[in-house]
Amino acid sequence: MKFIIIVFSILTFGLNSFGQDELLSGLYFSSHEVVQDKRTSLNLTPGGPNKFPNGFSLEMEANFRRGDGHYGYIFRLIGDGHTNIDLVSNLASTSSNFWLVIKDKVLFTYKWSDVPNGGFDRWIKIKVDIDIRNSKLSVSFNGNKQEAQVTDISGLKDFEMVFGACRNASFFNTDVSPMSLKNIQILDDNGKLKHEWRLSKHNQTLVYDEVGNAVASVENPIWSIDKHVKWRKLKDFKLDEIQGITKDEEGGRVFFVDMHAVYILSTETSTIDTIPFAGGTPYFAWGKQMIYNKFTNELWSYNFYNNVISKFSFVTNSWSFDESACKEPDLWHHNKFISPTDSSLVTIFGYGHYTYKSVINRYGTKSKIWEKIDRSEQIHPRYLSGAGFLNNRELLVFGGYGSKTGRQELSPEFYYDLYSLNLNDYSFKKLWTLETPSKPFVPCEALVPDPQAGSFYTLVYNRGSYSTFLHLAKFGIEKNEYQFFNDSISYNFLDTKSWSTLFLDQKTSQLIAVTSHEAEVSLYSIAYPPLMPDDVYQTIPAKSNWYFLLVGTLIVSGLALAVFILVRKKKRQLKKGLYEQFEHPNIMLIQPIERKSVSSVLFMGGFQIYDSNGRNLTSSFSPTLKQLFLFIFLHTIKNEKGVSSAKLDEVLWYDKSGESARNNRNVNISKLRAVLDEMGGVEVVNENSFWKIRMEDSIHCDYCEILNLLRKSKLEKLSEAEINRLIGLLSFGELLPAVQNEWMDGFKSRFTDEIIDGLSSLFNEKDIMPNFSLRYHLAECILLYDQLNDEAFATKCSVLYHLGKKGLAKNQYDAFCRQYKQTLGIEYTVSFNDIIK
Repeated sequence: MKFIIIVFSILTFGLNSFGQDELLSGLYFSSHEVVQDKRTSLNLTPGGPNKFPNGFSLEMEANFRRGDGHYGYIFRLIGDGHTNIDLVSNLASTSSNFWLVIKDKVLFTYKWSDVPNGGFDRWIKIKVDIDIRNSKLSVSFNGNKQEAQVTDISGLKDFEMVFGACRNASFFNTDVSPMSLKNIQILDDNGKLKHEWRLSKHNQTLVYDEVGNAVASVENPIWSIDKHVKWRKLKDFKLDEIQGITKDEEGGRVFFVDMHAVYILSTETSTIDTIPFAGGTPYFAWGKQMIYNKFTNELWSYNFYNNVISKFSFVTNSWSFDESACKEPDLWHHNKFISPTDSSLVTIFGYGHYTYKSVINRYGTKSKIWEKIDRSEQIHPRYLSGAGFLNNRELLVFGGYGSKTGRQELSPEFYYDLYSLNLNDYSFKKLWTLETPSKPFVPCEALVPDPQAGSFYTLVYNRGSYSTFLHLAKFGIEKNEYQFFNDSISYNFLDTKSWSTLFLDQKTSQLIAVTSHEAEVSLYSIAYPPLMPDDVYQTIPAKSNWYFLLVGTLIVSGLALAVFILVRKKKRQLKKGLYEQFEHPNIMLIQPIERKSVSSVLFMGGFQIYDSNGRNLTSSFSPTLKQLFLFIFLHTIKNEKGVSSAKLDEVLWYDKSGESARNNRNVNISKLRAVLDEMGGVEVVNENSFWKIRMEDSIHCDYCEILNLLRKSKLEKLSEAEINRLIGLLSFGELLPAVQNEWMDGFKSRFTDEIIDGLSSLFNEKDIMPNFSLRYHLAECILLYDQLNDEAFATKCSVLYHLGKKGLAKNQYDAFCRQYKQTLGIEYTVSFNDIIK
């Protein structure tokens, strides 16, 4: 049986072109840079300790960082509830930097100099061997091993294993080492691998090991692989009278030039160096007429009306030319590059004086003059195209906006075609054309080809809107297929006053997006290759659904259960009605329900929208549109009348003036209506001055179905099939886990209360009392939303006990008692015997 947490329907071309080793992985532990409640904890034994009576080995890779407070725990092992074995760091100490501590004694110490190839920002292999049989304990850092006889570990059997912050009431700790961890392995005393947590793919706060499917829980996680999914803002700043923006892709530098200085931003550190002009000037042209020449390590400022290039030398900090005057640009939003074939400066396309261009302008390094090549017979005039090198002989050119005649007033249109430009004879060859999409877009000025995968990346946006979004997109080179990635970047586009580009930073393996709007400049990064959310979420293992952690054990023990039933035949006959349903071991499994992906609005486990053809429209919802839709939708369900315009403005556009908020609301309502029209069956309407969502009966919403089943259960009995469906719907995950807003908290809290109240009331129904399977799964479901629910825990424990799993029931009881005290600070007073009566 396999349960899937989050399912996104995406185009999958090229997704196998990268290996796992190319992806970032590991769990980043928040340390002293945040308050105690926000620090990270990784618990490998949330359901109770692991049994290793003869000992075990613990291996991991750790990466330590500077600057966040250097003291903290790497891990804490707790043996039999009373013996702590801790690995502690003080990374800035001048004496010892790592200690292995048992109880209150320091057993081993390491300095940085003791760690081969050690140091900050490097992955270090750490191994701890606990030999119970021979009372030996050892630790090694990158192979440098220390070992000692330790009587304190003799007889230990059960081990809790926690990394970072420890919430165990008897061993409470919030000092977390500033680190990242990956590839945690546990081996038994014979060296057999029992568990492996790679800490790469993950769920929201859970992660499964790749060997035994054991679940680990995480508090306050920051998953490194998520950097492949979400854009991160690197820098925001203002720069008046920007004359040029260009980039050094190999060196990880972005250059910004005004009338006085060159500003160099490092994509690795996000710091800016300023170099005032020591002499000369660039051309004062507003059309971004500047480029970095990697062959000469110079900035080139060019003027189409002058055959002299003004070159900036980083040796002399001077420009080679001193005449700054430049006519109004006639080639706005053209593409530019330094040809790898002959180092000439080449520009293509552009717009000016109400005319789109299809010309190639080439500045020869030998001739030192501009050569103009008209290619209107090969490609329609345009601007706002994207371009990028496929290799040293070909340039890919995609899309744009223009017209067949080049005249602005004669039927301008969006272009969705891909061409290759031969860099020897500068001829265009058409590769394909897309069908016109439902929402128009143009690319940013740059393409990032991935020849090995047969695809390229770019940022696309709607030039027809001022408040728009840059969406990362991936297109095929040979096939006209494409996909949009989920995250987006807010972008204000006002034609000649706005500009955007994208490049692959080869030093940091990140895609860097640069935007400018008048004087405002922003930079963003996303790890390369970019991924969809479905690529980083770990599916719940078939052998260990975390909603039913014990089911696997019950199935494996089916034979033992059968023997138990035979031995206790007489007792079984007396209670035949209770036990006969468990004669087949698989009866304990709730069959998974199929996730509907046609005409669906899905909230459980994540936000997803599908149209009537099964097409995933989730990426069409920008962050603002998603918030707007959810805010109206949830208020419609809550009170049926919806939400007022004033409330929308207050919550979603609180930082805007009244008129600005109203304009933003109107623009986004229009965008939302356009997306919902594309879906069909769902619309946003205004009735009696309230905004609400109206859905046709053909639209499936998991959130609504859950609420309907819960409310129906208060009025009449649910059938067993309905209860199973309710459990199945809840098994897809929590309500909108990625939506973390203050206004959302109330909806989530009320929803959780309804789940707990509704499922709890089912326990005592006459038809359910003898159905151990259903009661067990109801209890498990409640415990997902309320881990310390007494009634649910007692039911779960009692079911296990009466199925003959007495040891398992007792282990669960002990684990619950520990968690209860750890969380509430008081003892759980109900005895095990009282629970199983």
